[in-house]
Amino acid sequence: MALTKTEARQQALSYLRSQEAAAGFELVLMDDRTLERAFGWVFFYDSKRHIETRDFRDAVVGNAPIVVTKAGGQVHVTGTAFPIEHYLQGFESP
Repeated sequence: MALTKTEARQQALSYLRSQEAAAGFELVLMDDRTLERAFGWVFFYDSKRHIETRDFRDAVVGNAPIVVTKAGGQVHVTGTAFPIEHYLQGFESP
């Protein structure tokens, strides 16, 4: 059974919660930037403080978007060296 967007968002949030201790600050999803594709959803995130202050000193560096697949709900961290479309090609059906 395929995941819903709400379930996928929960998977992404769980991943963020698992990263917060190492990061040292609260991470939040940027829901207005979420992309839906045939294979699943792409979630973007940042520090809560940056979202609130918009001060670049509070921004997360290297926060690669997260893909949660519809089938199975696997969480995949993409990368930051290339545009997001480069990473999403690997999830597209041939």
